[in-house]
Amino acid sequence: MLVTFLCACAMAATALAWAASRQNVAVIVTTELAGLAMVAVVSTAVVRHELRPLEHAADTADAIAAGDLGHRLPVTAPATEVGRLAVALNRMLDQIQGALTVREASEERMRQFVADASHELRTPLQSLRGYAELYQHGALPDTAAVDTAIDRMLSEIQRMTRLVESLLMLARFDEEEDAEREPVDLSRIVAESCQDAAAVEPDRPHHVRIQDGVTVLGDAAQLRSLMANLLGNIRMHTPPGTPCSIELTTTPQAVIIRVHDQGPGIPQESLGHVFDRFYRADKGRSRASGGTGLGLSIVAAIAELHHARVHLDSTPGDGTQIHVTFPPDAVDR
Repeated sequence: MLVTFLCACAMAATALAWAASRQNVAVIVTTELAGLAMVAVVSTAVVRHELRPLEHAADTADAIAAGDLGHRLPVTAPATEVGRLAVALNRMLDQIQGALTVREASEERMRQFVADASHELRTPLQSLRGYAELYQHGALPDTAAVDTAIDRMLSEIQRMTRLVESLLMLARFDEEEDAEREPVDLSRIVAESCQDAAAVEPDRPHHVRIQDGVTVLGDAAQLRSLMANLLGNIRMHTPPGTPCSIELTTTPQAVIIRVHDQGPGIPQESLGHVFDRFYRADKGRSRASGGTGLGLSIVAAIAELHHARVHLDSTPGDGTQIHVTFPPDAVDR
């Protein structure tokens, strides 16, 4: 009997232990499942929060692809990997937008240049066509009228030739990076240019002050063209007889050409465009008397080839002053 009782007690204890074990297992499993679920929820929230800048990047890329280059990524934590990516993308977008802006400006300048050149060439061509049609239809009654028409046609041909030569010169300058560097007697070039200007306009007072023995490294033909255009600009844009002064001086750091006229000056709103090709400060000036608008563009191009700086200062009613400054490395000591 005792053995039977002990066996029954052992079996009851085993059953109770098994039931308690099953209950503990259920509690443990339930706790682990709840913990895993909480970890999954928190991880999902963290991952979504961390990937939110990438979603902004995707939205920004879509906006840029649609043509809006003004969008940029928000940078909240630049020290993180995503923050560094946003900073790098913003820099890349700035560079792309800057390059596109420069390209658009260059294309606009090219379109304007072609339009201006076409307009400049159309005017003499129309004159030539008009005189030719007059002659063809017998509208020129006598030899004197024919001679006058021929003279006008030759004048238009000369003006068109000067325009084409100026355009070819600018195109050649655009292809070159530097001028041919050889010792050039700048004093002689400036003096001879002033003599040529005085021969063309003997009634215009030319006050000349040239330092002797000034030699620079450069191209003699280009420097002559620079002086011819500086003096031609005075001839084109100031009344006959207006005094002008030309100076060639040196300093320990540079060689300076100063050309100053006492003409009507240039309006302030035009000062930033005077070196643009085909630009005229006086919109009402005719092309026959006002030139082609390429003179100062040629001056700027030649100065750039010689690494020189061109500065223009003008006050309406008080004349215009142009400085061409050659750097120390352009001076032949």
